[in-house]
Amino acid sequence: MDFPTTVVEAIKRQYEATSTCRAFGGCASEAMAPYYVMHLEDNLIEPMAPCHREEYALGAGIELDEKMRALRSSSAMTFNLLGNHRVEVSDPLLAPVGRYEVNYEYQLSTLRSNPNKANLDARLLAEDRSTVVYCEMKMAEWMLGWMKMLRASYLDPARYLIPRCEAQVFIDLFEQLVAGHPNRKGSRKTRFSRFDALQMAKHLLAIYSNLDAEEASSIKLITCIWEVRDTSVLAPYERKYESWLAIERREFSEFARAALPVLALFEKRGFDLVIEYVPFDRFLACLSKTDEQQRKLARYLM
Repeated sequence: MDFPTTVVEAIKRQYEATSTCRAFGGCASEAMAPYYVMHLEDNLIEPMAPCHREEYALGAGIELDEKMRALRSSSAMTFNLLGNHRVEVSDPLLAPVGRYEVNYEYQLSTLRSNPNKANLDARLLAEDRSTVVYCEMKMAEWMLGWMKMLRASYLDPARYLIPRCEAQVFIDLFEQLVAGHPNRKGSRKTRFSRFDALQMAKHLLAIYSNLDAEEASSIKLITCIWEVRDTSVLAPYERKYESWLAIERREFSEFARAALPVLALFEKRGFDLVIEYVPFDRFLACLSKTDEQQRKLARYLM
């Protein structure tokens, strides 16, 4: 069995150990069909509220179709972690303790004449409006996905929604994240192999470009990564996984250092910005959950 199949097999075994669902399939790929549930409800630990179904329906990824029925779906993982309407943060290591409103597939503009907005997986807003937490969630994408390229428009200050001097700070950041020469369309490859630094930089740009509408003065941008603790479930690929995880974490640190001038821009505007890497199990430990919710969320703990 190859590495991708080993990963999705491990995910399915853990799902079956924590769920009574046995209806799999309904995927366009016959090879991947065993790793999809037939009904979306079987991939969620509670029914999704209509307001959140609408958020996902309007998102760029068309998540409510086949994608969210995948056992490895990061969108399903995000909803299962955060749930409907309110999130209870119980550990200040994640954010100030309290209740937070939750929105999914939160869209923010990045560039002029760009129909594709940044889609942040989740936005948590404290009830006192003092703190906002933007979340980018990755399940298996960092192991099994592929990196998109940076379009030339992100290197053109005339396309930005912010003053040219501020745009240049973001352009300098993007320049640090790419390598090699542009292709015939002017797009550039990322120099990162695991961590999706280009996406996080675009999220930073989107948040900054929309600060006039921001309600909170304290902002967190979290990349939440699903990690495997018992690497024996990935045998014989334990060393490969451990090597890739080390790269993922190291590349996040490289990105965070490169983004320091952007953090200074936020500070000049009166906003406190923190960028953090939070493993899924640590994120979960910071939330108040019922025993039943904890039992169902165990599907992501291995």
